[in-house]
Amino acid sequence: MSRAHQDHDVIHAVIRGSAINHDGGRSNGITAPSSIAQTEVITAAWHQAGVTATDIGYIETHGTGTKIGDPIEVQGLVDTFAAYDVQQEPCVISSVKSNFGHLSGMAGLAGLVRIIAQFRTGQIFPTAHFQQLNPLCRSTEELPIRVSSSCEPWPRQGQRPYCAGISGFGLSGTNVHLVVEEAPSTLRHKKYEIDERLVLISAQTTQDLSTYLSAITNALSSTEASIDEIADILMLGREHFPYRWSCVASSVSHLVQQLTNHGSISLSSSSPSSSLSVGLIFDECSPIDIQLLMKRGETFPAFHRVIKQAENLCSGKTWTLRQRWIIWLLGHHAVLTAFGVTIDLLLAYGVGKLAAQVVDGGLEFVDALRLVDELVTDSTFDHQRLQTLLQEQAELCLVRFSRCGELATAINTLGYQSYDSERSLLTLLGDWFVNGANLDWQQGCERKINRRLELPFAPFVATYCWPETIENPAMVSDVVPHTSISNSGENVEEILLTQVREVLKEPKLTLDDDFFAAGGNSLNGEQLVVRLNEVLGTNLKLMDLLDCLDLNEFYQLVKDSVQLSSVSTTPEIETRNNKHILSGQQLAIWAATEIAGESGAYNVPAALLINAEADVAWLEKTLTELVLQQLMLRCSLEYNEQGVNPVIHPPMQVKLVHSEVDLTKYTIATGIPVLTQRLQQMVEAPLSPYGIPPTRFELLQVNFSDGVRQALLLNFHHLFFDGWSWRLVLAALSGGKISPPVNDYLNYAMEQYTLLESEQGRKLEAFWYEYLANIPILLLPCDGEGGTASNLQGANLPVMISKDVTERLRQMAMNSRVTVQMIMLTTWVALQWQISAQHDICVAMPVANRQLKDENTIGCYVNTVIVRARLDPHQPFHVVLNAVRQASLSAISHSAFPADRIQKLMANTSYHLTMFDFQNDVDPIKVLGGNGAAVELLDVDPNGAKYPLNLTCIEYGDELQARLEYSTSLFSQDTVSRWLNIYIGALTQLVTLGEETTLFALFDGQDDVFSDIPDFQF
Repeated sequence: MSRAHQDHDVIHAVIRGSAINHDGGRSNGITAPSSIAQTEVITAAWHQAGVTATDIGYIETHGTGTKIGDPIEVQGLVDTFAAYDVQQEPCVISSVKSNFGHLSGMAGLAGLVRIIAQFRTGQIFPTAHFQQLNPLCRSTEELPIRVSSSCEPWPRQGQRPYCAGISGFGLSGTNVHLVVEEAPSTLRHKKYEIDERLVLISAQTTQDLSTYLSAITNALSSTEASIDEIADILMLGREHFPYRWSCVASSVSHLVQQLTNHGSISLSSSSPSSSLSVGLIFDECSPIDIQLLMKRGETFPAFHRVIKQAENLCSGKTWTLRQRWIIWLLGHHAVLTAFGVTIDLLLAYGVGKLAAQVVDGGLEFVDALRLVDELVTDSTFDHQRLQTLLQEQAELCLVRFSRCGELATAINTLGYQSYDSERSLLTLLGDWFVNGANLDWQQGCERKINRRLELPFAPFVATYCWPETIENPAMVSDVVPHTSISNSGENVEEILLTQVREVLKEPKLTLDDDFFAAGGNSLNGEQLVVRLNEVLGTNLKLMDLLDCLDLNEFYQLVKDSVQLSSVSTTPEIETRNNKHILSGQQLAIWAATEIAGESGAYNVPAALLINAEADVAWLEKTLTELVLQQLMLRCSLEYNEQGVNPVIHPPMQVKLVHSEVDLTKYTIATGIPVLTQRLQQMVEAPLSPYGIPPTRFELLQVNFSDGVRQALLLNFHHLFFDGWSWRLVLAALSGGKISPPVNDYLNYAMEQYTLLESEQGRKLEAFWYEYLANIPILLLPCDGEGGTASNLQGANLPVMISKDVTERLRQMAMNSRVTVQMIMLTTWVALQWQISAQHDICVAMPVANRQLKDENTIGCYVNTVIVRARLDPHQPFHVVLNAVRQASLSAISHSAFPADRIQKLMANTSYHLTMFDFQNDVDPIKVLGGNGAAVELLDVDPNGAKYPLNLTCIEYGDELQARLEYSTSLFSQDTVSRWLNIYIGALTQLVTLGEETTLFALFDGQDDVFSDIPDFQF
């Protein structure tokens, strides 16, 4: 409170006390409230606030509006008041929800606003739509509370401020109560002893300025504020815009009078500029009254200091005419300097020359006061030189300090006008303000705002932000459809080879080749199996492929599994259901973002450094065609009666946003890391999934010291875009031809829903229910207070695995008929045993989850499954490897069950998982289409933590990179760096000792990482 008074803030109300608790199993379910818990939380809040039942005049209830919720809340209030054995009038209760409905996270604020409004009016507002009490509540006559049914006065208890309570009860059993008191009377400050005040008003357009002036006029008609407070707020407490108006007023009524007549006043505007060309005329002596001097000193602190300096020499009563003139000139010069005015020309004559010497530093002020009466002035001056000076300064604003004077007269004779500051220096400053000058008002006035006033703000400029829409033309004719295959007329061998070659991007593969040696792994292996099942009508499993020694053995298995019927692989585009729903993957992401609030952790960005000038027209045309083709690039979310649903927006013309990045301190060679860091900060800005589609298309000009580059920045929300989707975007940007979508994502979401409601869906749920039974919570030593990574705040540590270890891992994988991914996943599982000393380890793992018909559709298909392995550290590594392999393949084969439902089965343990992600099908873009400019893909993944720990491994050509993303609210960088080093050390040990080594031997010599395990869960 003291800080609020010190800062002169407007105090709307005072929070006297608060309390929070939980039902703690005292209710009939997660959605059922507990009157006992509500009574406890209200009593605790009253106790902290130091109030009793007699102090509370009104309670803003939570007001569920349900048959059970309202009677339970009423019972909780009755029991609270019953604890205070006092006779009093029933306390009035109501709920603003009867006006708006449930406002989710804004419910408490809406109730607070209502209470503040009741404080201000001294009235209690009625309960909207209230007719009679819920019959499950006790009779009104028996209750110490009553529902507000009409607008009524709020009686005061003597001189005591109004006091009220607000209740809020969460869906999960959390209860909160707040005690709020009426704001104290505003402290009034001493009025400045100034006869006139400068009032500054500005807006962003002429119309807005006129509207703003009228709004201030209306506000001043009922204000109790003084002209000092009003002028200070408008001068020192508002941003100043280009369209401006000013006046000098002696009172509020005087200001209102001038505002009322503002229509007859010229409203000038100019682009605000810090530069102002000013010339001063220090003329021959003119008579200045001592009272006028003192009055200027009261108005301007800088002028007052000049007077004080003069008084140190002699009393003001003894100042001569010339001394007063010197003080007058130097005082005005000090004022203008304080307001930030630069003097470009100083014209001096007679006594004014002495003042000019003080300004130039050639003479001390006190010496000028002593010498001024002895000065013999020259009665002539060079008119020709004066005219030359004025011609050279055509834009100069000349300021004179007397109504008459030989120099000022000569200037007027030459046809130049000068401004008479004797009339009002405030008017002069106001005129400069109106004409665009940006003066230092804080420095010139040397004071702070007395108190905050609720005066209107300048109107916001209405900006049209809706994207320009265009008609949806037919898709371009040069798009080549995906290879169409059927087993009619072709044998199984040709079908198999065609699919393998497309998946692995190896056009010369034969049945004699090894799937693993050709770059196969569990991810693209699952893709191949899905394709074959669609094309041939088989029911192959990923395990069938991975257990085969070569493609010929797999071919024999496929041939035996082929059904007799011919299945066409040219599916028709399905008719989309009008009911749009979110997929399970989208629901899981949406829930995470709602819990965490605004975060860029679910942004999916990419940045391309362009080594030549980009073809902007081609880029915009290509991106526009992509947006037309892909529904998810023009999709957002909206709330409705059924919950949250996707909305498809009309096709829009993509216009690149252009901006500049100044890196002129760096060369191109040294500036790329700095640029990458800048871009990473840019892509971390949260993309809201509501309203317009959450996409970002930006072209940056990057200025280095030795040249200019461009960077194309693209950013999408993970709700509508996954890693696979980048293949389509980058293929389009490289000028490649992609086939149109066969099945749009909205159909996919509906198909998923239909699947989950079918018998197959029930089998999937049964599998995961058994698979995740009695799943433990992973216990890791935290550096913070514990908790989960649900706030999404994180960072990451990259590391490059040595070429030697990489090559030996690949050789081990080949010999063991597994993938490098599986070895690294097993080592990651083993590390968690080493850290936590737990033997039942669960790891989240993403899977592409796309069928053949989904491969050319942008959307969030990627699903997250759980790999659960039970480890025996005494067994050889190859036994653990096989257990992890079996667990992961089993999870992948049931990946049609979406992440949101898996999370529900896991209950609260889903927030305690780590993740392992392996990417090896990287096909980087090298050149842009259009003009063929060379490009480089920059690593701009946003810092964020969707899991406490997330290890991402990327196999890029001959390189193997790793990046450990971690929650900064749980772990320090030192801890995570140590764990990452242990992981790399374990891989090195593994390729050195071989698969027969045990987990104990694998981590032998590593730091003792679980010696300090805390006794709490995170």
